[in-house]
Amino acid sequence: MNVFLKISFLFLAAWLVSCAGLRDDARGGSAGGDSGMRDAPCEECGARGEIELKISDEKSYREWNREAYSRLDSSAVVGVLPTLRVKAMQPEKCRMCHSFSADALDFDLARVEDSLFMAAFPKMRRELLLPGMRLPDKDSLYIDTLSVKLLKSEFVEGKALSNMEPWISRDGVEQTLTRELPAAFKNLLNDIAARYELRYITMPVTLEVEMIPSLGSSGGYTWKTLWCMWDARYGELVFLVYSQFTAETTSSVAPEKEWAAPFAERLGKMFTTDVNALENH
Repeated sequence: MNVFLKISFLFLAAWLVSCAGLRDDARGGSAGGDSGMRDAPCEECGARGEIELKISDEKSYREWNREAYSRLDSSAVVGVLPTLRVKAMQPEKCRMCHSFSADALDFDLARVEDSLFMAAFPKMRRELLLPGMRLPDKDSLYIDTLSVKLLKSEFVEGKALSNMEPWISRDGVEQTLTRELPAAFKNLLNDIAARYELRYITMPVTLEVEMIPSLGSSGGYTWKTLWCMWDARYGELVFLVYSQFTAETTSSVAPEKEWAAPFAERLGKMFTTDVNALENH
């Protein structure tokens, strides 16, 4: 399947099955204001030049399981989960937010992920873990509860997978590390792999984006996400990246789309780093 067809599937899935993860579109102020602008057509988006962004206030953490990463099977089947929890925040008055929503963010992140995987592993078959795609329709309830189970699963230091504190406190760290997962979490990954005949699972755990019209020349936003890949058959983490930054415009084009573009470079590093030459620091 070529990348354009895969992206079309991602677009359809992101908008038709937004209940697959936890979605939160948060607005400031009252329920009125510019609430209808999100659905307004955008005649200028993509027609006024490139969005130019300056990245600041960045925090990051990267972790690879050296053995699991080194034995990646480039022809295996990968199950692609939508982001487990998305929070899209914007002020009540926001002229650059007409196309901004939790579903739009999830789709944009999936677009980035799909493009990177196609470049790194062109033979790897990626299957959307969504009812009507890889999953039968009758599994809708299972997937809804799966998001909650994964977010609550104990992972590092006895904390839930949804807890970002372990990564924020390790700002700037890049390391190889083999983690022994708690039995319940490992069994959950094994069960998903067996149920859908998968080897790997990609899992954007959480995504929080806040639009800030006052930033830069034409607005900006803050971004926080935790993204990981698992060898589900063996119940092992392959790699994990936490990324947090502020993106502000340096040109007249507002950030009305492609919010995940700065994260693409940060996620792409996970596929291009020689972990055997990595010095933990």
